[in-house]
Amino acid sequence: MLQRKKWDLGWPFRTASHGLSPESASTLEAVLTFKYSGGAGKVEGYYRELSLGVHVDVEPSVFFTRVSTLPATSTRQCHLLLDIFNPTEHELTVSASNNQDLVLHASECQRMAIQVDKFDFENVPEPEKEPAHFANLRHMEEERQHARGCQINRKLAICWTIPSLQRRGEASVEGVLNQLVLEHLQLAPLQWDVLVNGAPCDCDVVVQCKVGDAVTLEVKLTNRSKSAVGPLALTVMPYQDFQNGVQNYDLEDAVTFIGSNTFNIGSVQPKESQECVGALLFLYTGDFYLNIKFQEDGAGRHLPLAWFTLPSVHIQALDTPLQAGA
Repeated sequence: MLQRKKWDLGWPFRTASHGLSPESASTLEAVLTFKYSGGAGKVEGYYRELSLGVHVDVEPSVFFTRVSTLPATSTRQCHLLLDIFNPTEHELTVSASNNQDLVLHASECQRMAIQVDKFDFENVPEPEKEPAHFANLRHMEEERQHARGCQINRKLAICWTIPSLQRRGEASVEGVLNQLVLEHLQLAPLQWDVLVNGAPCDCDVVVQCKVGDAVTLEVKLTNRSKSAVGPLALTVMPYQDFQNGVQNYDLEDAVTFIGSNTFNIGSVQPKESQECVGALLFLYTGDFYLNIKFQEDGAGRHLPLAWFTLPSVHIQALDTPLQAGA
């Protein structure tokens, strides 16, 4: 006698997201083969065989409807913005590495902002196959994009959970990252470090100094590209920001440079670094910023502007304490 058994495949069978729309759903097909027997035939070793075709539509549990980026306070970081849609009939929780969980109700869409360190795609392993084995350059570029997508997925570690069904899974952004987003996520081949009195300036760091004391300014360039860069000329322009859209660059009576306000960096070979050092004086108290610009007639004018993004420099000049008995 054939015994019936109930198969719980869940409602419905869902997996990770790899696309922007329901068209990204995939289909699984299989053939289940049953053998059954009973009565005298079973004693004699006879049985019957039944084949049943199974068609399963596998739908993503989350959709990324839009992907974009925003700059972060650090030049080595950025914010990845994901518009996430929950197509299920259940409450769903989305989590990512070092990020707050996002709770989505049924058929709800919300935005998740993930602050990530930019990626050094130059160190991503090249495809194992030789270039001659690829049908065309487009196929080889697709392999590179796949490798970059895998690196980003490992870093983000996006997961979803449906508590009511006690189900969980991973979500992939590999198929939804366009070229512009990848460029924003990429660590620039030229890495710039700015130090004031030896303190690095990045991530909204405010460096304090005393009025009348010499303040050292150091600009360091590390070349991670595959070719030499330079020589380059940088002009340092101090200003005050009134936080109302007005910036005051007329600070000749408040800030003076010890020497020139133009810094020169010679030719920098790949994987090498070079630095230039200068100094300036603040004659009055206040909050000052440094705008470091590149001279357009320099050797780097043919390079992308994204390669010349320097950290913001915020200096707070304070009163010099009076000496005892003065």
